[in-house]
Amino acid sequence: MTESNDQNPSATPRDQALHWFTKARLGTLSTQEQYECDAWRAANPEHDRQYRSLESLWEIADQLPKDEMRAILTQFEEDTPVFYRRRHFMMGAGAACTAALVVGVIGKNIWLGTPEFTAKFLTARGERKQFGLPDGSVLDLNTATQVTVAFYGNRRVVELFTGEALFSVSPDAAKPFTVDADRAEVLVTGTRFNVRRDEDAVTVAVEEGTVELSAGPWWNRNTARLTAGYVSRASANEALVTPYQDNVATLVSWQRGRLVFQDTPLSQVVPELNRYLAQPLRINDARVGRIRVSGTVGIDSPESVLDVLPDIAPIMVLRLENGSAVLAAR
Repeated sequence: MTESNDQNPSATPRDQALHWFTKARLGTLSTQEQYECDAWRAANPEHDRQYRSLESLWEIADQLPKDEMRAILTQFEEDTPVFYRRRHFMMGAGAACTAALVVGVIGKNIWLGTPEFTAKFLTARGERKQFGLPDGSVLDLNTATQVTVAFYGNRRVVELFTGEALFSVSPDAAKPFTVDADRAEVLVTGTRFNVRRDEDAVTVAVEEGTVELSAGPWWNRNTARLTAGYVSRASANEALVTPYQDNVATLVSWQRGRLVFQDTPLSQVVPELNRYLAQPLRINDARVGRIRVSGTVGIDSPESVLDVLPDIAPIMVLRLENGSAVLAAR
């Protein structure tokens, strides 16, 4: 059982994240405690989200004005639970400053303040939707996508939890537009770009303008600048991919209700189609998976895609009683 739970069973995920983050920042985590910290983060998505929030906040802490730092330190003594006040004396001034900074920023929204606009948008599997924002920006959401939007006085923030979105951002240099997708962040002032999140992997493709993609943990953050026609990827296990040119129009063809395949093996086509299909499509033969196809299919009626596949590849679609389907050689 973790120390935070032993001493304070009612501690919120934020408080528990603060406990682990502070110890990690000071370098005082033992091997066993590191295991407990990792297990705590893996036990609940909210735990990991709170911990990552602290990592992001610490990254910008050096820019905090002195008067705001003094306000945070003062507020820390007034607002922090007794448990963390005891840790203040146990861990020393350095830890107290870390804890105070994080608690202050999270609790008081010093950086962003109260949002002027908030919204949550989502799509079901196989569904696409378009949403307009108060600033004139437009979000096109692809299948099984969930985002939250918050506009502040000096910043526009979108968090992409899962799925894919095409952003057409109205220019406003005074209010940068940020897309947060796990450990990857995209920063722009006005442009058109696509962000796709597959679990811990994030792919960014720029159709117009320029974006800044940052990725990695707070202690080893990497940044790349992408211009129109360039793509980059980031994941928890790989370094930020150097931007490379690609056919971005093809990558965002989903926004027009189409998927385009260009000499693509079926082993890659099937997972892409399964993002839209209500019942999964499978391949039961590795040789079928190596068959390469070129063509375009519509996704507005996902199930109709199965009728098109035999027209662009030498295969049969075997439909099973449970509603799923299997691709077999013809």
